[in-house]
Amino acid sequence: MQTANGIDDSQLLARLLAGEPAAFELLVRSHHVPMKRFAAAMIGDAQAEEVVQEAWLAAIRHLSEFKARSSLKTWLFTIVGNEARSRLRKGRREVFIEDQPGGDTLFDKGRFAGDGHWAQPPGLWHDDSPEALLGHEDFRHCLEKTLQNLPETQRAVLMLRDHDEMSLEDICNVLAISASNVRVLIHRARTRIYTMVEHFEETGTC
Repeated sequence: MQTANGIDDSQLLARLLAGEPAAFELLVRSHHVPMKRFAAAMIGDAQAEEVVQEAWLAAIRHLSEFKARSSLKTWLFTIVGNEARSRLRKGRREVFIEDQPGGDTLFDKGRFAGDGHWAQPPGLWHDDSPEALLGHEDFRHCLEKTLQNLPETQRAVLMLRDHDEMSLEDICNVLAISASNVRVLIHRARTRIYTMVEHFEETGTC
């Protein structure tokens, strides 16, 4: 696994364990923003920065215990996930796949291809729709609203898989859930996005 600067984990870890300040700065530059995005997906924007700061402190304290069984990125995201879940447990019960009533009604196994893309686009989809829609302020508002209304585990899994391109195995480790749950959560989140896009294409509204 390489950082954005092309340095692999083993080289960076050696520099970190040697106490090189520039190595820690590189680690932060490479991962702080995606870590904060992940924290926000799980617990909201208001606490995301605090969660990530706590995760960095924990990473510094336990760096010598890192065994390289996963990438540094996965290890850091796991620490963020643990901190976010700890805070969630203090305020309310976490939402996992087993807790979501009626979710199976969302399933349409033919809607998505194996790579996660739509097997068939919404009925009114046009060739220029992705670019055109993203440039549409009302659509961006609907998309943001849909993402924010997803249960936190769906939102986090969708972000890790589709934005950060994390493997299913790494997502399982980061969120401490099974592979079957990860697949179901991804499908449900993508289905909600698909449904929103389809509705917007038909009506121009959320």
